[in-house]
Amino acid sequence: MGATTQRQTVYIYNQGRLETEIRPDNSMLQYTYDKSGNLLKRSRGYSSEPYLFSTTAQSYDVYLKSVPESTQKVEFPTWTAQADQDDLEWIPGEKVGNGVWKATVMYSRHGGQKGTYITHIYADGKYVGGTSAQVQDSQRIIAPQEASLADGYYEVSVEGVARTVQEVRFPSWTANNDQDDLENPWIIGEKIDDTTWRIRVPFSKHNFETGNYFTHIYSFDKYGNIGGVGGTVVNVKGGAGGSTETDLSGVSYDVFMYGVDPQAQHVYFPTWTANQDQDDIEWIEGVKVANGVWKGTVVYAKHQSETGNYITHIYTDGKMIGYWSFNVTNTVTVEAPKTVMLGSLFYDVTISGVPSNVTDVKFPTWTDSNGQDDIQWTSGERISPTSWRVRIPFYIHNNETGTYITHIYAYDAYGNHRAVGGMTVNVGN
Repeated sequence: MGATTQRQTVYIYNQGRLETEIRPDNSMLQYTYDKSGNLLKRSRGYSSEPYLFSTTAQSYDVYLKSVPESTQKVEFPTWTAQADQDDLEWIPGEKVGNGVWKATVMYSRHGGQKGTYITHIYADGKYVGGTSAQVQDSQRIIAPQEASLADGYYEVSVEGVARTVQEVRFPSWTANNDQDDLENPWIIGEKIDDTTWRIRVPFSKHNFETGNYFTHIYSFDKYGNIGGVGGTVVNVKGGAGGSTETDLSGVSYDVFMYGVDPQAQHVYFPTWTANQDQDDIEWIEGVKVANGVWKGTVVYAKHQSETGNYITHIYTDGKMIGYWSFNVTNTVTVEAPKTVMLGSLFYDVTISGVPSNVTDVKFPTWTDSNGQDDIQWTSGERISPTSWRVRIPFYIHNNETGTYITHIYAYDAYGNHRAVGGMTVNVGN
C-alpha cells in the first residue's frame, strides 16, 4: 500500500530480484518466485483505500514515495484501533529505492488482531502522512468430519489464503499418545492455485490409529513471519476395505481390516462366492501388516476362478468384526496382429485390463512346427498400471513361418499365477 503518489514507476528489489513495481497510476505489481528463483506470477492490485488484507498474510507493507534524497530516517508508528494505542510500534523504515521507503506491519506485533490498523509516517521526526488498513479473515478450511482407515488417507485444504503467502504448513497428529506421531518438520502444503493450499494425511504415517486426527494450519510470509490460520479435527474409524480392481487376471485379491484390537491374536477372513452359496467357503487366516491392520488374501483359483460376487466375513477371537464383498470380472483384452510378414522381424502382443497388484506377466511363445521345441517364456514389460506388452522376435524361433502361439500368465506378489489369455499369429514370407 502506498502513502503518497508520484508520476513515475518505482522498482523495488529484494535479494536481487524484482519484488514490487509501483506504477504512476498507483497500481502495484507483485512478483512471485519459486524456491529456485524462477518467476511464477505477476499479481496486479491497486494501492488505494480502503486497504484490505487477509489475516493469513501475516504482514503487509506500507510504502512512502517521493521522499527527498536528503531524508535520513523514516518511521511508521502503527497500532490497532482496538484499545487505542496499547500496541503501538514505531517501525523503522527501510529505503528500498530512489525516494521510496518501506515498513512491514507484522500482525504478531499487535496480538494478531483483526480490524483497523492505523499508521502515521514521520520523516526525520516530521509528520508527513498516514494511512489505515483493514485486516480480516478470508480463509475457509475444507476437511471431512469423518474418514475411514480403509480409504488410506483424507485431505485438508484451505481456501482464501493471501497471494503473498510463501508457504502453508499443516502439522497433523492423533489424539492417541498426544503428539508422538507429529511429523517434523511440519509438512508443507501443495499450492493448488493462487489462494488454495492442500495436504493429504496418510494413515500409514499415524500408525493407522482410529479416533480424532488434529490438523493445525500455519501460513508464512516472505519474511518468515508465521501465524496460525485455523485447524480441523477428523474422526477416523476402522472397518474393512479392499481394492476396486477385481479382475480374474489379478490372480488374487486382498481384503483389509482396519482398527483391529491391538490385543487380537488371530483374525480370520472366511470367504465364498455367491454362486451356490457356501460350497467353496475358505477360512483364510489373516496376516498382521501394521498396527491394528490385518489382511486376508483371496486366491481366485481356490474358488474355481468364478466371476461374480465374492463375500468375506471377518472374525477375531470368535467375534465377527467386519464384512466385505467385491464383484469379480473377466474383462482383459489381448491385442496382436492376425498376420505378419517375416520381413518385419517381430510383432508385439499386449494385454490390457490387468489389475495393478500383478507383479509379472509371462508370455510363453512357440511355433506349431515341431511342438514346443522353441518355446520361450518371456516376461512382459509393464507399459501402464494395467497393461503389459511383449515383443516376439522371429530369430528366436528360427525365423520359422506358420502359426505362432502365445499363452499369457499373470503372477501376484505371493507367487500365485493363472492363465489369463492367449492368441495365435500367422507369420508368412
